[in-house]
Amino acid sequence: MTGEGGPAELDGLTALCALTDLAAAYGPRYHMLPGEPPPAEAAAGAWLPADRLLSADSAELERLVSAEWQGSGHRTGHAAALTLIAVYAGRVTAAAMLDWALDGRVWDVRPWNVLVRPGGHGIAGVRLRTPRLLAAPSAEPAGTLSALHEAVLDSHLLPLAAALRGATRAGMRQLHGGVAHGCATALSATAARPPKELARRWAEFVGPRPELVRLGDLAEVTGADGGRRLRYLRNTCCLYYTSAEAVRCASCCLTPRADRLRAYAAR
Repeated sequence: MTGEGGPAELDGLTALCALTDLAAAYGPRYHMLPGEPPPAEAAAGAWLPADRLLSADSAELERLVSAEWQGSGHRTGHAAALTLIAVYAGRVTAAAMLDWALDGRVWDVRPWNVLVRPGGHGIAGVRLRTPRLLAAPSAEPAGTLSALHEAVLDSHLLPLAAALRGATRAGMRQLHGGVAHGCATALSATAARPPKELARRWAEFVGPRPELVRLGDLAEVTGADGGRRLRYLRNTCCLYYTSAEAVRCASCCLTPRADRLRAYAAR
């Protein structure tokens, strides 16, 4: 899918520089480390293989849900799952979403190439076992989008949502809402492209996916600094108000749309 028939592997230094630049410009959610973890961290089981999270009865998935449940202080496992899928989508696959939107590059974030480190609330770290691109800017746009869908949705986030449904009985529509929310916020983080261009990229990404397209929308908002940014407004609820923090997330569908837009404008 790189234009030469397969993934393009990058040396560790090249990948580290590319990923560090992305994180430095747009925030820590885009930070990924290249390669396997140090032996001590690997021996301690600090990192979970993402492909082991795709089974409802896996110990790794139970550990990840438990970390979110305890860290957020949710009342129920299914509420923890709904929060988890949103923060996971907005962290683990975020670099692939943003780099595609900016430069047409698709990092290989398929689950068998990814390690994740649980945090108290969310994901504390992400590693690419083999730093490589599934698609480069020189590839055909249709092939690049296909590579992104495969890496982010088909092999990773949608199977994870299905596993969380099986493990916690969380609603599939709400889980898919978390997937859409995480992907949209990852894509819309930058001010380096006009909001309308990013909105077109989002429509390109989500348009072929009927299970995601109706779960929210991007609105262009003028912030307190006068800058125009995209904000994702959810049509599903992650139940974060049932956590120990007892607050609604900024994009919560339980808050009237006008109130959400005013709150974003005040930032």
